[in-house]
Amino acid sequence: MIYELCNLANEHHIDTYHKVAVFKADNFPYFSHLTKDSAVLDMITNLSDGSDVILSDLLPNNIRVSHGTRFSANGKLFTNNIGFILTPQDKNLQELLEGYNTQEVVILVSKRNTSHLYGTKAQPLTLTYSELNSPQPGAMKGYNLSITGDTYGKSRLFEEVTFNIYERGLAFELAQTI
Repeated sequence: MIYELCNLANEHHIDTYHKVAVFKADNFPYFSHLTKDSAVLDMITNLSDGSDVILSDLLPNNIRVSHGTRFSANGKLFTNNIGFILTPQDKNLQELLEGYNTQEVVILVSKRNTSHLYGTKAQPLTLTYSELNSPQPGAMKGYNLSITGDTYGKSRLFEEVTFNIYERGLAFELAQTI
């Protein structure tokens, strides 16, 4: 079989990650790599108001995503390594990250037209963070996040993900000012 691929790399077809959502795994009911995509998408988009989620825009060219395959005694495993930087370096962000440090998470990384979900409730990933400091006055300072873990299933690819919790929150906030 011959596959002809069109790998475009110009300014009109930039397809880079620009948003990230980090969910604590305990927000979800049980799901694994065998759960249907529609059910998982429903879980992600309809989280309860009390859910723990970090939703952030990414700095340009600031994310590393590695999702490789390896074989083990238990079968095929996918090794996930995701890293990015959050800024600024302040007390509130540090306290938020401390609540996620060494916790089990599921991460959704979004491009302009697709979103990739890594991890499941059955096999979550682990988040750790470290301070990013520099002696240079103009250098970036913030927090370096690392999300790693092995899963049985490959990443899930969704066309578009809309978070209903944020739409409800925005409407509530607007209603408060009226």
